[in-house]
Amino acid sequence: MLIVFNQMISLFLLMLTGYLANRFGVIDKTFESKVSRFIVNISLPATILNAVTGSDMAHDQEMLPIFIAAASIFLVAHVVCHFIQKIICWNPTYELMLNYSNLGFMGIPIISTIYGGEYVLHVSIFMMTFNLSLFSYGVYLLSRDDAKNRHFSVKKLLSPGILSAFLAIGIYLLDIHLPQHAVSLFSTVGATTTPLAMIVIGSTLAGVRFSTVFTDRELYLFSFLKLLVLPVITFLVLRFFIRDRTLLEISTILSGCPIAGNVSMLCMEYNRDVTLVSRGICISTLLSMISIPIVAALVAVL
Repeated sequence: MLIVFNQMISLFLLMLTGYLANRFGVIDKTFESKVSRFIVNISLPATILNAVTGSDMAHDQEMLPIFIAAASIFLVAHVVCHFIQKIICWNPTYELMLNYSNLGFMGIPIISTIYGGEYVLHVSIFMMTFNLSLFSYGVYLLSRDDAKNRHFSVKKLLSPGILSAFLAIGIYLLDIHLPQHAVSLFSTVGATTTPLAMIVIGSTLAGVRFSTVFTDRELYLFSFLKLLVLPVITFLVLRFFIRDRTLLEISTILSGCPIAGNVSMLCMEYNRDVTLVSRGICISTLLSMISIPIVAALVAVL
């Protein structure tokens, strides 16, 4: 599982770059805010569109089970979080962190290494489904308690992220082939999402005491639930209606990836606790160096 550790190291180096840049005064809160808006409104939509324009997607019956599996992971996480809420009064940010995993930077290289490059398509469809959910249900979670947004409007869901997800699905279903310049644009701009997101996350960590990251028992409990318990529950649930063994294993591994950096960007957009998310990303990414190989080994033998 050398690829897992290599990806973790790359992730932390990007975060470290942002952390040091903030410490030395190269970037500040204004930079964080501006770049997070760029990511949420421009580079992330480009990533979503690149998922369907940057690869040769086969139009066959195999695609529907992938969409179903991706939606099922979200539903399983939602149900798990619902039961946890009855025991622990977690705020909506925790549900967001539990539901959305780092599929782009972690999921794609891990799945392509374990199962082969042809399965990157599966992860791309998961990314489309998750981003559609993030910019709809995720936005709802972050805005429902805001007095200014108490009267929730469907128009709030029509963000560049969700519009690009609908557009991507349309491109896929209609088998539309865009000009090479457009494909190149989506690929190039979309490629900036991960490094920029990690740099901003690292910058926000500059204002966090690391003692609060590694001594927060609640974050350890959360990481245990997200990285180990959730994948096991996902596997046990999906095995009843997903016959494709490889798809079942991929779904399980993806559900156990660490918190997505885009959660931090969205929380910054809606003035939520970005520090909590950054700490959660930090510790879940570190612990996933151990948990992902464990999950991958478990699904291979169960």
